[in-house]
Amino acid sequence: MPETAVRSYTTKNLNAYKEQEIVLSSPEKCVLHLYDLAIQGCLIGHQEKTRKALKTLIDALNFEAGGEIAMRLFGLYEYCLRLVHEEHYELPKTILQGLRDTWQKLMGVNADQN
Repeated sequence: MPETAVRSYTTKNLNAYKEQEIVLSSPEKCVLHLYDLAIQGCLIGHQEKTRKALKTLIDALNFEAGGEIAMRLFGLYEYCLRLVHEEHYELPKTILQGLRDTWQKLMGVNADQN
C-alpha cells in the first residue's frame, strides 16, 4: 500500500475516532473541546474555524440557568468574534485560554464531588 494511502487511511480512522469521542462526551467535555477548537483556530489564524467554535459556544449558553454568568460569557464570545472578524487573534486566544483553563478546573472540582 503506498505511503499516501496509509496516511489517508490512518487520518480517516483517527478522525472517525475523534468524532465518536466527541459524540459520546459529556456536555462539559464538549465545551472544553469547543474551547480547544477556537484556540487552535486563533493559533493558526483560521477565521472560519474560530468563528464556528465561538458561535457554537454562544448557541450552547443557557441564559435562564446561567443568568449573569451566561450574559458575561456571551459578551466575551461576541467580543472575540469581532476581533477575529478583524483578523486579530492574539487577544481572543488569551481570553479563550483563560476561559478554557477555568472550565477545566471546574470540571475537575465537579468530577471530584461525584
